[in-house]
Amino acid sequence: MKHRLTKTKKAPTISPQSIPSLESPAAAGAHTSETEDDTNNLQPSGLLNHQALEGKFSLGNILSADQEPVQRQRSSNEPLEDPIELGLVTPSLAKSLFDSFITVLNPYISQLDPYLHTFTYVRSKSAFLLSSILAMSAKAFNHVLYAKLYDHSQDLFANVFRRGSKSIEIVQAILILTYWKEPQDTRVWTSVGYAIRICMDLGWHKLTPYSPTAVAESEMQKRERRNVERTWPWMIDCTEFIESIEDWCNGPLAIDNDQLLGAFTTLRLVTSASFPLLAAKSRQRSISLSETASLVGLLDGRIERWERKWTANVTAQTEQSCHEFLIRFYGAHLRLQLHTLPLHGILVSDKSYINHHIDTVWVAYSSALNMLQLISRFSEHVCFAQDSIHVMTAYSAAFLVKITLVFSDFISGQLESTCTEAIQQAAQVFSNQSGCISSSCTLQASFLERVAMKLTENQTRHKTPQEGGPTGLAGPVPQTIDQLDINGGPSADSEGSSSSQRPPDLATLDISFLAQENLDFPFECDNMWAEMFGMNTQDVSFFPQTD
Repeated sequence: MKHRLTKTKKAPTISPQSIPSLESPAAAGAHTSETEDDTNNLQPSGLLNHQALEGKFSLGNILSADQEPVQRQRSSNEPLEDPIELGLVTPSLAKSLFDSFITVLNPYISQLDPYLHTFTYVRSKSAFLLSSILAMSAKAFNHVLYAKLYDHSQDLFANVFRRGSKSIEIVQAILILTYWKEPQDTRVWTSVGYAIRICMDLGWHKLTPYSPTAVAESEMQKRERRNVERTWPWMIDCTEFIESIEDWCNGPLAIDNDQLLGAFTTLRLVTSASFPLLAAKSRQRSISLSETASLVGLLDGRIERWERKWTANVTAQTEQSCHEFLIRFYGAHLRLQLHTLPLHGILVSDKSYINHHIDTVWVAYSSALNMLQLISRFSEHVCFAQDSIHVMTAYSAAFLVKITLVFSDFISGQLESTCTEAIQQAAQVFSNQSGCISSSCTLQASFLERVAMKLTENQTRHKTPQEGGPTGLAGPVPQTIDQLDINGGPSADSEGSSSSQRPPDLATLDISFLAQENLDFPFECDNMWAEMFGMNTQDVSFFPQTD
């Protein structure tokens, strides 16, 4: 599939030498404020050498506050790190790959400022960031160069860790490598957790609330400050700065991609307090749906308003962008997760209880279906999507399998066909992306094709004798849910019943890649999904894994 690269307007040149390196504590501290509490702080953080606590934490720095730091010099036998100097890629090809990344891939992550991050600037600041950018661009546009650039980036990652280096460029390089990681890469928690700790070490958790007139700075200094501010929200630490994100997105130096950053950050703020509370309540079987209905309705309304607002914002900026797709997709995904939480109570209730909450089943079903339909609608943007989109897509398909099995007496006939068709169409979209940024699309296509095939076979195998009878969401109920276990299989009481009179369980589907324990409804094993995403799927945020 070919993708046409559009030219961006020429960005003003900013000299790399005019911007201080953020590896220095002074540079990091320039973006944070010292409050009266900090001044009167009697804890170690208030009394010990501040430089040692701002990116240079070591016993030597703590005990040698008055000594000049020893500048690290490159030894004569230290290997080069610049991928161009090493001959991994020619200067002209490197520039082409860099421009392709900024134009096509960067809008998906809103990470780099095209006006600040010129090819010359990035090359002078960090070989690690440059190599990561070139590697991910080669993965999408010149796969012949990908392997050696990727290996070089990983070598530089190891060097950064070994030296204990800390800078904005290092954080961005780690995140870029994580966004488009290899499907077999299991280091998401480690990598993102390490990046977060670098940010904390540099003092970013003390960023001041946004104010366009607070500090007299040159444009170069403002863009450098926004470079830090643009990166920190992806860590999602709720501070006064995060709460001022909408003003930040509309600042005079805002770039188009900042709207996506604002959308995702405000989505986190919308759900940060209520969603975990609702998730905790859903695990208490004694909690009735009436106790959570108001909260579910409130959150659903806020998600809907969020989606309308930010979709309008991004479509007003540009006609063709991946941002509308990402906002609608994340909104549908969060709405799906929101309405699956009450379904946990439905699954352990009796038939009459289910009949009272068909609306909940329907909204969850529609949200999962909408996610797959968005894949088909915005097919031109699927190729470059990061792994979180693929996991969410797999989740929506797995959910539809589960719900059509457990609620087969409600979701049948035309609804089943619509579900299968949506999965098949999404599979075709991913199949058409062969040869693009990674094998993720190929894996996703294979996954969805097998799900659709097995689901079709299962529907044919378990057709009831009354094929001419009424079907649909409000059709007759051949068996109550208390005759089944909550995972969709038959209980002991229904052992003698005919298979044509009960919803089939997942075992009859013979889909080994949809392990039953991984389809608990809702997913009991949140850590499994969080590890695949690299973020909390309910909070829509990166967070460190804890035991």
